[in-house]
Amino acid sequence: MSTCAFLLSLLVLMAQPAAFAVVVDDLFEVEILVPDESTAIRRVALSDGLAEVLVRVSGDRDILQKLRPPSASAYVKQFRYAAIEVAEGEAETAKSAGDAVGQATNRYHLWVQYNGTRIMDLMREQAIPIWGEYRSQTVIWFAVNDGTKRYILKDSDSSLLKDKAGAAFKRRGIPVVWPKNDSQDQRGLHFADIWAGFAEPLQKSSTRYSNGPVVSATMSWNGRAWVGDWSVFMDRESRRWSLRETDYDALISKGVDLVADVIGKKFAVLEVQDASKLQQILVEIDSVNTVEGFRQVQNYLISLPGVQSVRLSQVEAERVAFWLSLRSKVDDFLNLVKAGTEMVPDVSAGAGAGLTNDVQNFVYRFKKTR
Repeated sequence: MSTCAFLLSLLVLMAQPAAFAVVVDDLFEVEILVPDESTAIRRVALSDGLAEVLVRVSGDRDILQKLRPPSASAYVKQFRYAAIEVAEGEAETAKSAGDAVGQATNRYHLWVQYNGTRIMDLMREQAIPIWGEYRSQTVIWFAVNDGTKRYILKDSDSSLLKDKAGAAFKRRGIPVVWPKNDSQDQRGLHFADIWAGFAEPLQKSSTRYSNGPVVSATMSWNGRAWVGDWSVFMDRESRRWSLRETDYDALISKGVDLVADVIGKKFAVLEVQDASKLQQILVEIDSVNTVEGFRQVQNYLISLPGVQSVRLSQVEAERVAFWLSLRSKVDDFLNLVKAGTEMVPDVSAGAGAGLTNDVQNFVYRFKKTR
């Protein structure tokens, strides 16, 4: 591709949305099953819903122990009820904001949207790290031995276990990708690899779907309880847990929560509240010589926590430069890049030419790795 054609293609791509990280657009929304529309029940539901959102946005289940619990009603943007019918057999497991739902079959879904701006401001005021709306997709490899057969859950499956896992990841605001488990996947990854939690084949096979975290999960029924191992892999780091529960829903929820806590701790960053304190840095990336490479770098940068905006500064034959506005410390940004695999830090230089005098600016140079 000629340089002119390359630059023209970049101009077109600048208007296109990110493809490698996704926006979790319902980050501040919850849906709760309630027995009625009374004020007392709604008050409890709004409080429970706000707690769920705070956990989701902080990536930390202990968030309410770290900030002063706010009045939930002050953070509600809108809510509405929808009547549903709950079968008697489902009444036992239905979650409600108040007491047990009892025998009545008339129930309501209470949908609540909270004020994201106010919640983010609250967390910044109380110095709570924030896990933003741009989140890397997590690949989930789920191997099951139900006593009669062994299988790997895939994207096209209709499965209660898959639905429960999907709901649990959604509750924590983690976008997940289920593998196709087609011939291409099966050449590089086997049931035994997932069951043993082998990092190399899991991470290698996952690059087809995402460069984000990789989760492996196993579940089997031993005649008395569901048991399984859950692992999360991020770059060169990994964590593993062995779980046991009589109820598969409880095991899946616990596994997802443990995984989400680790992912949240890695990607949540402490952000500044005052817009005047945003830091501007210039980032130059070498070895970018294709449209695809440009798109990958741009999307990667905007997906990083603490990066408020990414603006193209300059394009050369094999180098691009972006202005970044940071809500976080520069060191937090650099640590995230170093922990990833998209770019390798090269050298840093002093203030760049033509930059404003009232803001301290630095140029950070990286090399694209793939």
